[in-house]
Amino acid sequence: MRYLFLLLYVSIHLANLQAQTRTGRDYAVFFYGTDFKPGLAPLPETKTEATALKTELETSYGFTCELVANPTKQQIRDKIRAYNARLTPNDQVLFFFSMHGHYTEDGERGYLIPKDGEAGDDYGDTWLSYDDLRTDLAPCKAKHVLLALDACYSGTFGTRNRTIPPAPVFAQEDDCQTKMNKVMQYTGRQYCSSGNKTAKTPAKSLFAARFLEALRKGGENGMLRFDTDLEYYLKKADNPRPETGSFSKHDPGADFIFLRTNACAPEVDSDSDGVPDTRDKCPQTWGSNADGCPALIKEDNTAADLDAWKTAKNQGTELAYREYLRRYPNGEFKELANNALRKLETQALQRRDDTAWDVAQELNTREGYQKYLNDYPAGRHVTEARAAKAALEEPVIPSDGLVFIKGGMYTMGCTSEQQDCDADEKPTHTVTVSDFYLGQFEVTQKLWREVMDNNPSYFKNCDDCPVEQVSWDDVQDFLKKLNAKNPGKNYRLPTEAEWEYAAREGGKAVLFGNGKNVIDPAEINFDASASYKKDYSVVGEYRAKTVLVGSLRSPNALGLHDMSGNVWEWCSDWKGSYVAGNQKDPTGPATGSYRVIRGGSWDYVPQGCRVAFRNDFTPGDRYSNGGFRLARTK
Repeated sequence: MRYLFLLLYVSIHLANLQAQTRTGRDYAVFFYGTDFKPGLAPLPETKTEATALKTELETSYGFTCELVANPTKQQIRDKIRAYNARLTPNDQVLFFFSMHGHYTEDGERGYLIPKDGEAGDDYGDTWLSYDDLRTDLAPCKAKHVLLALDACYSGTFGTRNRTIPPAPVFAQEDDCQTKMNKVMQYTGRQYCSSGNKTAKTPAKSLFAARFLEALRKGGENGMLRFDTDLEYYLKKADNPRPETGSFSKHDPGADFIFLRTNACAPEVDSDSDGVPDTRDKCPQTWGSNADGCPALIKEDNTAADLDAWKTAKNQGTELAYREYLRRYPNGEFKELANNALRKLETQALQRRDDTAWDVAQELNTREGYQKYLNDYPAGRHVTEARAAKAALEEPVIPSDGLVFIKGGMYTMGCTSEQQDCDADEKPTHTVTVSDFYLGQFEVTQKLWREVMDNNPSYFKNCDDCPVEQVSWDDVQDFLKKLNAKNPGKNYRLPTEAEWEYAAREGGKAVLFGNGKNVIDPAEINFDASASYKKDYSVVGEYRAKTVLVGSLRSPNALGLHDMSGNVWEWCSDWKGSYVAGNQKDPTGPATGSYRVIRGGSWDYVPQGCRVAFRNDFTPGDRYSNGGFRLARTK
């Protein structure tokens, strides 16, 4: 008798669960930092990434979203407490953090660094610890809380209590609303981090990109589940690899659900044309088109089209073909007309190219050949122009492609002409470097493949583009094999002092590695977007990839190309602090955690392409913006 009563209770409970409609709402709060105190690099991409995620959640999932730009530590805590007070048990809330992070091995404590966070805060008083973050989230009344941490070393959040409970199980016959109601029975506390506790996160976040990809592609039947769908997309990023788990009180069977707008609504097809009203642009009219609208019935004007084409073809002029396309923009012979125009344009370009080459030969000067190369970077006579210009150029470049750099004394670091200096560029100090050789170009994919028999680059199929996605350790293997093939050369990486001396054209007071004080995307490959405009930069094209070495035709006075932009360049030094006083051929600290990289890259802002700007990767880091150039002692 007790068994029958229990069975009846369960049946009634399940029936009520399936019939119930959820009354809660979904919220998302994005805390992002673009500007920080001195000593911490700006993160301009965080605003773009947070805005894109907010837009997708609002338009496709019906979330109520809020952006919190450059918050202080107290503002973050106050905002979370405000949401704790307003949320109900039927609500879901996503807290997304995109800013600098820190990790201390002592006690394995992790931190977020807000706008008012001090660089080098040994005690973390100005940072928001993950312990405080857990404390602030604990009183939240929302059934489901998802915490997304897009910051360096963010995996620290999960080191103390990382668990992965069982995901919810749905019956095959469960409809959308029943699945949602089952999940909302339980309390869920989940998190995802952009990497583990020791991983640095790149400025352009792969984590945010994968999160956005998951939202746009969605899950099955409009339901994107954290435990299966979102985790899959996040963990497509390998370097660094995101981590996921739960925290605080998380019940088995709970999950954070992103449900597309109207995903649970039954589909209605009012005009019976096979296209549901939710996707039908003409829901009350039967239509054969994919959008549910009727196809337009047009009169056949093929004969007139044919006559117009024959007239254009017989005349064979640019004007005739353009007149045909004006009258019949979608005509039967549209592709033939466009092909004819392309052929005429190619012939005209070739004639202009040949004339420009004749002019350059007649002038027979470095400037004349350079003008041809600037005007026709992919011209018919590029090879001859480069050879003719090289024959007239100084300095003379040895057969191995390295330029002789005459040593000397210079002031290294944040000198008077530099702008927007970071703390690690100070103090300025006097350095003397000896004579050495430095590569005219960054090492190419072709040379790497010839030595290593592989190509690790992200931007492949470009022999004369710089090799990238090579770590400092990878470069050491490359140098061993290269030197074995070339006894006596002793190729190596330049020291940081040698690199800056060469970028300054032999120690001059210049702002960028091409010897100029204004950075122009026509001359240097960097992110020239308007949002990063500086007094010393020109707004223009952001290529979002590497370019052929030397293709921008803007070497400095020593004949070195791409000393600013294209890819970051490894130096031999461990990263250390500058020391005042005179130094002779410095090689950096004896040990360290990070190796120096210099010069900026295709995805970096104007500030980071300055000759004095210092950056660093760990020796094992491989990124699509990191390469190197060769050096050797005289």
